[in-house]
Amino acid sequence: MRIHALLILIILLVGCEATPVNNAALIKTKLKLDKRISTPVQLPVAYYVNKKAPKDKVNFFGKMEEAAQLVTSDMFMSSEKLTSESEFVYLIELNTSSDWDYVWGGWESDIEISIVDRSGNQLMNKHIQKKAASAGGLYDFNAVYNSYASALKDLIIEFINQNTDTILATQIKYAGGGKDESVEPIKSLFKNLDASNSGSGFFIDTNGTSVTAAHVVNQCIFVEVNYKGNTYDADILASSQLLDLAVIKIDYNNLVSISIEPTPSIKLGKQVFVTGYPLSGILAEYPSLTVGNISSRGGLKGAKGYFQFSAPIQPGNSGGAISDYRGNLMGVVSSTLNQAMMLNESGTTSQNVNFGVSTKLLKRFLKKHDISFEEKTSSANFEQSSANAVEYSNQVLCYK
Repeated sequence: MRIHALLILIILLVGCEATPVNNAALIKTKLKLDKRISTPVQLPVAYYVNKKAPKDKVNFFGKMEEAAQLVTSDMFMSSEKLTSESEFVYLIELNTSSDWDYVWGGWESDIEISIVDRSGNQLMNKHIQKKAASAGGLYDFNAVYNSYASALKDLIIEFINQNTDTILATQIKYAGGGKDESVEPIKSLFKNLDASNSGSGFFIDTNGTSVTAAHVVNQCIFVEVNYKGNTYDADILASSQLLDLAVIKIDYNNLVSISIEPTPSIKLGKQVFVTGYPLSGILAEYPSLTVGNISSRGGLKGAKGYFQFSAPIQPGNSGGAISDYRGNLMGVVSSTLNQAMMLNESGTTSQNVNFGVSTKLLKRFLKKHDISFEEKTSSANFEQSSANAVEYSNQVLCYK
């Protein structure tokens, strides 16, 4: 009896993995596309997969994103994962959650699809259940992917058939260069969407322009800035993943901006402080400040344009200002040494080995993108500098 149970468990865990479908045209469906429509439909779409996982369930959002890319790129003239810069006529929103069927085997998934146009009109909202083939066992994620692709193709065909007249008219308008004048901001197309992650930023002028780290705003569908208890929509003016720098702007006239010296210099041992919003949702909702010193004039492995500092930082500090005690900008918080990596590589952990992008490199980045900033030197004492830092620091919220 034990042997039989063990064999069943092995089959559940291993099984025979399914072959992932790589051509949407080969996905079988019982639905017939309206004869007046030919694919690919000559309209651009974007897709968004919610990454939240319901309690006690699994969200294979990565597999749904793969399935969405496969199916939508086959059925529409262009398709892309939603970003803040996406241009589309229809937005396809997808929510998934899955449970393992311990009786018959296989992943059972709940799939919700919502399709809206650029004016925010909901054209489709449907919830279905789909089961993946059980032959591949518990870890057969290809079977999950295949079931997602099959369900999505059926749903999109159903959407096209239900909206054929509108789609045909929109195709003609789109081909002629016509655009819907009632286009809504991407943010307004979502309901009850929480920030996926947050970072810090600081004003470089009095017109609502902030610097932050590029990884804070990377792949965000929209960005907000929280400042003194109020939230503002933000536009990304420039971003560089290579430098890990980004510039964002809000519609707000702030009173205080950071001091950026004409000729900033990084000196070994110089005392600095970091202002930001670490551990959002755990710590206070107002800026925190930590102190330390510049411990190396080079970044990781001596990278130029970066430096090492010892002021403690936590998740959420990224993008915050590193200032000297007089309030002059030394750099931008970028990263910290990975403790797990250090433990694995050297058998020990490190303390306060953090890295910042130098002000010199930041100034080059700003000038390259024609972003103006005021050059000034501060000679305030530490108490006044820290008070100013509270005024120019803000929290950056990323929605993915």
